[in-house]
Amino acid sequence: MADVALAGLRWAASPIINKLLADASTYLGVDMARELQELETTVLPHFDLVIEAAEKSPHKDKLKAWLQRLKDAFYDAEDLLDEHEYNLLKRKAKSGDDSSVGDDDDASSIKSTILKPFRATASRARNLLPENKRLIRKLNELKDILLKAKGFRELLGLPAGNNCAAGPVVATTIVPPTTSLQPPKVFGRDMDRDRIIDLLTKRTAAGASSTNYSCVAIVKHGGAGKSTLAQYVYNDGRVKDHFDVRMWVCISRKLDVHRHTRELIESATNGECPRVDNIDTLQCKLRDTLQKSERFLLVLDDVWFEGSNNEREWDLLLEPLVSQGEGSKVLITSRRDTFPAALRCEEVVRLEDLENAEFLALFKHHAFSGAEIGDQQLKMQLEEIGKEIVKRLGHSPLAAKVIGSRLSRKKDVTSWRDVLGVKNLGEPMRALLWSYEKLNPRLQRCFSYCSLFPKGHRYYIYEVVHLLVAEGLVEKSCDPNRSIEDVGRDYINQLMSGSFFQPVYEGKEIDTYAYTMHDLLHDLAESLSREDCFRLDDDKAEIPLTVRHLSVRVMSMIQHKQSICKLRHLRTIICLDPLVDDVSDLFHVLLLNLNKLRVLHLRFYNRSKLPESVSELKHLRYLNLSGTSISELPESLCTLFHLQFISSRIKGKDLPGQFCNLRKLRRLDIYGEGGTPSIPNIGRLTSVQGLDTFCVKKQKGYELHQLRNMNELRGSLLVTNLEAVTGKEEALGAALHQKKHLGRLKLVWTEENGSREKDTTHLEILECLMPPPELKTLKIEGYKSSSYPSWLFDGSYFESLESFELNNCAVLEGLPVNSGLLRHCRNLKLSKAPNLKILPCLPESLQTLEIRQCPLLMFISNEELQEHGQRENTMRRDHLASQLALLWEVDSGSTIRRVLSDEHSSMKQQLMALMDDDVSEHLQTIKNAVEEGRDKVLTKENIINAWLCCHEQRIGLIYGQRIGLPLVLPSGLSELDLSSCSITDGALASCLGGLTSLRSLSLKKIMNLTAFPSDEVFQHLTALKSVSIKDCWCLRSLGGLRVAVSVSSLGLCSCPSLELAQGAEYMPLSLSYLYIGSCILAADSLGVSLPHLKDLYISNCRSFASLSIGHLTSLESLSILGIQDLCFLEGLSSLQFLEVYLRDVPKLTAECISEFRVQRALSIGSSVLLSHMLSSENFTVPADLTLQCWKEQSFFFEESAKFTSVEELSLIECEMKSLPRNLNCLSSLKRLYISCCPNITSLPDLPCSLQHISIRDCELLTESCRAPDGESWPKIAHIRWKQVR
Repeated sequence: MADVALAGLRWAASPIINKLLADASTYLGVDMARELQELETTVLPHFDLVIEAAEKSPHKDKLKAWLQRLKDAFYDAEDLLDEHEYNLLKRKAKSGDDSSVGDDDDASSIKSTILKPFRATASRARNLLPENKRLIRKLNELKDILLKAKGFRELLGLPAGNNCAAGPVVATTIVPPTTSLQPPKVFGRDMDRDRIIDLLTKRTAAGASSTNYSCVAIVKHGGAGKSTLAQYVYNDGRVKDHFDVRMWVCISRKLDVHRHTRELIESATNGECPRVDNIDTLQCKLRDTLQKSERFLLVLDDVWFEGSNNEREWDLLLEPLVSQGEGSKVLITSRRDTFPAALRCEEVVRLEDLENAEFLALFKHHAFSGAEIGDQQLKMQLEEIGKEIVKRLGHSPLAAKVIGSRLSRKKDVTSWRDVLGVKNLGEPMRALLWSYEKLNPRLQRCFSYCSLFPKGHRYYIYEVVHLLVAEGLVEKSCDPNRSIEDVGRDYINQLMSGSFFQPVYEGKEIDTYAYTMHDLLHDLAESLSREDCFRLDDDKAEIPLTVRHLSVRVMSMIQHKQSICKLRHLRTIICLDPLVDDVSDLFHVLLLNLNKLRVLHLRFYNRSKLPESVSELKHLRYLNLSGTSISELPESLCTLFHLQFISSRIKGKDLPGQFCNLRKLRRLDIYGEGGTPSIPNIGRLTSVQGLDTFCVKKQKGYELHQLRNMNELRGSLLVTNLEAVTGKEEALGAALHQKKHLGRLKLVWTEENGSREKDTTHLEILECLMPPPELKTLKIEGYKSSSYPSWLFDGSYFESLESFELNNCAVLEGLPVNSGLLRHCRNLKLSKAPNLKILPCLPESLQTLEIRQCPLLMFISNEELQEHGQRENTMRRDHLASQLALLWEVDSGSTIRRVLSDEHSSMKQQLMALMDDDVSEHLQTIKNAVEEGRDKVLTKENIINAWLCCHEQRIGLIYGQRIGLPLVLPSGLSELDLSSCSITDGALASCLGGLTSLRSLSLKKIMNLTAFPSDEVFQHLTALKSVSIKDCWCLRSLGGLRVAVSVSSLGLCSCPSLELAQGAEYMPLSLSYLYIGSCILAADSLGVSLPHLKDLYISNCRSFASLSIGHLTSLESLSILGIQDLCFLEGLSSLQFLEVYLRDVPKLTAECISEFRVQRALSIGSSVLLSHMLSSENFTVPADLTLQCWKEQSFFFEESAKFTSVEELSLIECEMKSLPRNLNCLSSLKRLYISCCPNITSLPDLPCSLQHISIRDCELLTESCRAPDGESWPKIAHIRWKQVR
């Protein structure tokens, strides 16, 4: 096996030269390209042989020097080609070539045909241009270096020519093939062994397939003990008894059908197979052998499936596998979980790490083997050191075995302690390196590149892919439907499948957007890339001069200026943590010495404008400023013609005028005020894949047809301001149907003055905006036509539309019927559709249904139409009026007016047919009540009475219908959200019945609802987790909700009629979160134990003077806000909380407040409340302290030891004019957050312990902290993590 240093030099092998040759043939003559191509085909195939031979050769250093020269020559040539392409792009930008927008495809094709004969001549002529002479010299130098490889072959005694099979073959690995022999001792795998034996021996039903075997796979990264476990299983007595033929073949390297078939025969017969060249003869012999068996077991150890490229080879190998009976099995071990289809893999066993005790036992078994240690004190010392060594082995059985075996020969303290100083632990790397060498060279480079990030780093796939593409480490796909980013994601997936990367778990779920790397594998990546990649930490200053990729975790790069300036070939700077450097000084260093940068990811907070000199970085592909205070981008940025990725936040809504010259941009993550900024002539950026928003304007350069050739767009696209489209020709010019990579599309007409008038142009425009058939999500907003475009009636047009949304479509009366549009739909959302009267039959695939502000949708059962008394039962007018009056007093009617704002719109639409003078007058009263300043002469009684009169008319309308309109929901629905529509008690009970998959139920502004369904309905809702009820003023009962035993979250808001006396009796015992807001509480509302309740939030309620909470023994978080009547909390002294939020409780007694015990976080609404808490001798302020909505103009912290534990201080929506001058008394303070405090003008002296500061939406303070001249800037300049916005 090649050593790590030589293996790392493969970094610059075939991937670079392939790209080089592709570019050279584009810009240079065909003769030069052909010469390089010939060298590539004769030299590069022997790289592995040359490296392996050099491993044990005295010429190793010569080879290493030659590889380094070769790599340097590759990079230099690539840089020169890059400069050449830059000049071409520059000329194109200067010429104002606008070919990407509005090109006629036929004309382009004709032009290509006419110019074709001239291209060969032109390519040779280009060689003579002065600007290419440097490039030609460099390519000639590269050619000479490559020629020397032939000499190395002779020097090392390797065969000449292209036939690598001739002559002696150098082994590609020293890792021996595995055998079926029983391992001497196995630790911690008995349960895994028994599980696998059960899978192998259990009876399975015969399938329709012609084969009579199935497969079980053991999957884990290299060195994890897969082969050992397979041997353990293979030799178990139960397995021997169950299978009359057992075979073991180690695949290891590339599948060789001929050789491995012969090995199968030898294993099955326990004898030697004659040397037969004919594969058919071998397969017939294997089939004959197996046909005599009742059932067989075949173990294929160390399988590396290469995908569709060798699927046929696997089919051929497995074809002879037959037996007389059912139940034959194939057991495979693999590093990845993708397998040949012919294996019919039914079960995958993903090995878990050994338990700590078992892993330690494994290590000790090997480390203490041999002669017994007589000195018991020495043995105890070694055992303690051994425990520390084991912690560094990453639960790798191979590492434990190798290290332990080595230490068993040196049982002395010095030798064992020396191991703790070894970063990569030496020998264990052999197995990992062996796995690495089997990877495709592209994957090798991507794996090694990840060493730029520290151990334990969480890699986000989208970010890593962008970096890999920018670095040129990803190869373009031959499939025109797949982007280079798709290929990059394939690389990541292959590395994860091979266990080089590990998934990230969020709870029990895998985070599909991130991965991590095992420490041992990280060590391997570091050792492989040490000459190319380097992480600069504060304790590391010596940077190898060969480094091309640098990540930074220092406070100042300027302090390392001399070392960095020597890195003339540096291509990458990634700041992992913020810098305190002045950005002007930093850029001065970068531009003088590091002008070959391709990736620049900065983090700093001391300047708001990017220097104009950024234009000097001509090779730059990736610019990430999202972690900086940069808010202005210079015009010179528009000359970075190679730029592919940019991320930043800017002031205003517009980017520099010539931004469209960056024609190679692939990803645009720039956010300004109000979202994605407008880019004039964006149609030139035809490679852009991500464009969150396109705003149409009636200005040149902002027309809708700018989207015409932007066919690489993918993900989500929002097209807004469609009223600015001049006609259907412009709409057709957008060619949305060609954007086949788009997953989500939202089309928006911006509402003007809330108009609901029909607009005939909307249909014309929408007809021309036909989306691609591959679309997954379609949203239409502000549409003002009563008809749908024809493509929405074509049931077969969309291949798999999963989500459909209509919002603010004021004229539509229904959904497209009988079109098949929704046949695959999983999510349907209908919002602000005031004329929508009926729903079609909903598809069985539907999982989420959301209906909001559709007042003419009135769901009622036929049975309820006959119940004439229901109308009076729904109203109970006097009781409802008194409850609303009580709720009004809590916040001076603000909650009621908020609800009336939507109610006015709904009632106006519902009562249109009943509009008389009384109704009109009441509606005007409601309108006046919600308009600011118009209700001064209106009393709460007038306003409440007006709503009650209109609501009475609405109830009459609902129960006066001729026929019922049930809401029929598909049985698989998981989320239901109804708001500002009408559904009766019976209709709700009917539609919920049988929804066994329902997880979330939300009801808002359902004013005719009086009671939840009964026990009989809720007992079948076994999946229900979350229930939210808001602004349902007539709701009086929770019905049978208590029997919904899976409900963990319940929210009750603005339900003044809800009877909450002994309310907990009606709540599920399974609750862990309870929110009650704007309701009327009784003294015993929480009087029954809720044994699992952890989080209780009560706000803006009327209540009795006392509430009992002492029996809520599981409570961890308590929030009480705006409870004007509350004086005491019974049982408080017996509880300890992790978090408390207390605000606007003016009558809560000091004695009660002093009983709070808070361990983790306290949010407090006034200095008085805080003082009462501090009055208790036993109270200590927790580590997280938040001051929210303080009215005091100023305050001081008590000089008390009770504040020394505070590590995080937040000030939110406070009216104070200054921070306390004695902030220094918070001696442990690490993080300070200030948000929405408009009166604070400056900062006091800050504690020395402070590490993070964030200031948001504080205009005066932001100005004071602006770099470099703000009054408060010197007080925060030294703080590394700061954010001022």
